[in-house]
Amino acid sequence: MKTKRASLVGFGSRSRSRSKRQSGVALLATLILVLALTLILGNIFYRHQIDVSQATGSLHGDQAVLLAFSAESWARDLLDSSNDDLTVDHFGEDWAQAIPLLPVDGGTIVGCLVDLESRVNINNFSSYTDSSLRAERKADAMGLVKVWESLLQNMDFIVDESRVSVLIDWLDKGDELIGPAGAEQSDYSGFNPPRFPANTDIADTAELAAMAGYSLAEVQRLMPFISALPGPTTININSAPEQVLMALSGDLGIDFVDMVLDNRPFLTLQEFYQVIDIRLMVGEPALAIRWPAKLIDVKSDFFQLNLEVTLGQSRLEVKSILHRSENGRPAVIRREITVVPAGVTTVPSKSNDADDNSEDDFAGSGRDRFRDQDEYDREYYLRPICEIADSYATGDLNGSSEQL
Repeated sequence: MKTKRASLVGFGSRSRSRSKRQSGVALLATLILVLALTLILGNIFYRHQIDVSQATGSLHGDQAVLLAFSAESWARDLLDSSNDDLTVDHFGEDWAQAIPLLPVDGGTIVGCLVDLESRVNINNFSSYTDSSLRAERKADAMGLVKVWESLLQNMDFIVDESRVSVLIDWLDKGDELIGPAGAEQSDYSGFNPPRFPANTDIADTAELAAMAGYSLAEVQRLMPFISALPGPTTININSAPEQVLMALSGDLGIDFVDMVLDNRPFLTLQEFYQVIDIRLMVGEPALAIRWPAKLIDVKSDFFQLNLEVTLGQSRLEVKSILHRSENGRPAVIRREITVVPAGVTTVPSKSNDADDNSEDDFAGSGRDRFRDQDEYDREYYLRPICEIADSYATGDLNGSSEQL
């Protein structure tokens, strides 16, 4: 009996021990299951949040594009012949006023129109031949070649015959060199990597950096003063920045710039010639030969709309080139949409205290207004494009945030 009782006691003890072990295993399995469910649910929730964020961002992006198109349509109406005088363009007209900060549901729109014919159109070089190039260099009249070389010289760039020759060879048809200083496919084949001349008009001024002799740093500094427009165009003296006016000045120098800035807008070229004649006293016919109508004008046909659209987490920068003709509504001939990465902010303008002296600088005369841009560019490389365009147009290199 004792043996049997002892056996029952031992069996009960082993049963309780086995039960405890099973309970521990069950608890551990439960904890693992709960952990697995937590991880799965967390992953599902995380992916859901990502999907919602992506869908929202995509929706905001699409809405921002539609808002940009609406602003673009408004700009086309502004430049339409029914709302604007096509015979003259200047900064006193409605198109030259920056679009105010427009609040929309969940975001803002800001922008401006820039006169592209206030700049030097490098595509105009495509019509030059060897004979016309030599004739223009010898003539007393101001021409595109002299304007271009003067612009480069005023910006302290090295100037020689190749500066114009490589431009002409890049744009003209065929592989024949315009002169010994030019460059064609045989020359560009030796570049690393090889390059291929367009042999036609270019669509982007950045292509200038691919031409022999032009560095990227030079092209970046030239950007506010050059354009790449189809067909022959003139320079609008009513909207040309000081640097372009200085290149047009010839031997008059800063006096020419001051006369233009103090007297514009000019409603006709004859009015411009009258103002210059007060200084030179040579008569309007002589001035019309010196600054021919094929080089300058008081009106423009090409404009660039610069927009910044912010909606939720989406931010777009839109650049649209508008071509205005006498018949019909202005047409969009090129559009560039850039998605600005999240977290990139625009560098603010200098404080108002720093701008107190800007009027004094602008009111003065002399080459002190054509200051070195290196420090300015490093500090304000993310300034709004409309503010930069306005600074170059008015000569206020310190800029102002009032327009925006």
